[in-house]
Amino acid sequence: MTSLIPAASVARLAAYLHVLRSFSEHGVVVASSGQLATAAGVNPAILRKDLSHVGANGVRGVGYDVGRLTARIALALRTSDTHNVALAGAGHLGRALLAHTGFGRGFRVVAMFDTDPDLVGTTFGTGGVEMVVAPMTELSAECAAKNVDIAVVATSDAIAQQTCDTFVLAGVRQILNFTTVALHTPPSVHVRPVDLALELQVLAFNASRRDSSTENAVSGATQKAVSV
Repeated sequence: MTSLIPAASVARLAAYLHVLRSFSEHGVVVASSGQLATAAGVNPAILRKDLSHVGANGVRGVGYDVGRLTARIALALRTSDTHNVALAGAGHLGRALLAHTGFGRGFRVVAMFDTDPDLVGTTFGTGGVEMVVAPMTELSAECAAKNVDIAVVATSDAIAQQTCDTFVLAGVRQILNFTTVALHTPPSVHVRPVDLALELQVLAFNASRRDSSTENAVSGATQKAVSV
């Protein structure tokens, strides 16, 4: 079903699923489209359109049954499947990703790699998810042996493309890229970039634009008051 859903909607559906699970944990049984949209940070109309892709229709004037909607989205996104994940990069970012609680739902880290001889052989992880860092030279063999289907590239930019190429040669077709390098892959490989610096720059721009708008509004109000 997900192959028929637009990529942007898939990303938002994943966000709705996170919101719904949070609602459920807090005892919320029914939620309106407005409540879901606000919690997910989207427009209610967009939310309703996204939910239509999975055949979810709320009750007019009531809303959506949280349990049923959670199950429907989870089925559409196939969250019951378990995906084996390999982490390339055992630095601060890689270790933080390893400790991320999101790996507890449908994702299992099965391998972690690095080029630093001081890190290779070291055990990292908490909460039951512990990994012994393997050398990059074993990446291809380990990914094949452990059926890795998702890779996370959290290496230095200098070896990002090389690492990506090795994952692709090992048969990995889904890659999450935390480096600032634009990775080049065959059409059959899907790369999702996560550039933290870029996201911060966008937020900074939005903040400066908001401040500018506020200053203009204040200036306009002051001039109007003076003219009166």
